[in-house]
Amino acid sequence: MKASCLIVLLFLALLAPAPAVEILQVPSPDNSNSLMIDKSGRRDVLQLRTGVKVVRLFYDDIDALKPYLARAFAVPAAKLGKITLPTYKSAKWLSNARLEIVCAGAVNVGDTDRDFDFTAVVDSSGKLLDATIVKAPPPPKPTPKQKATPSKKGRGRND
Repeated sequence: MKASCLIVLLFLALLAPAPAVEILQVPSPDNSNSLMIDKSGRRDVLQLRTGVKVVRLFYDDIDALKPYLARAFAVPAAKLGKITLPTYKSAKWLSNARLEIVCAGAVNVGDTDRDFDFTAVVDSSGKLLDATIVKAPPPPKPTPKQKATPSKKGRGRND
């Protein structure tokens, strides 16, 4: 009796809905490398798979973008704060060993968070070779509401 209950519970546990996992894969032209993008979490996880070696991109080495960000925002690199993990937009292989990735991110500059898009070129080992930063336009300033002027309609003119 206990064994059958245990089997039924085990079977029900296997049928429980699993969280949806959305993994995109961008293989290199010769299929020796591939970029894997896991979009199931709060942040996208970008991993470069070369044979059995897996390198997580823009995680431990996110500060490699600081010189490019400093140039784009015209501030010293020391004034740049935390860079958020990027959100994947697109990717394409330039060759069997070079990958171009387009992502969006944000960086703290002074007291404000500034959004940016970037295009990064990485090699098959995950090393950042080049990056191009495009600043997101600042949010539009709200226009002040104009005071309504009283209309003269409905008022008769007394001559």
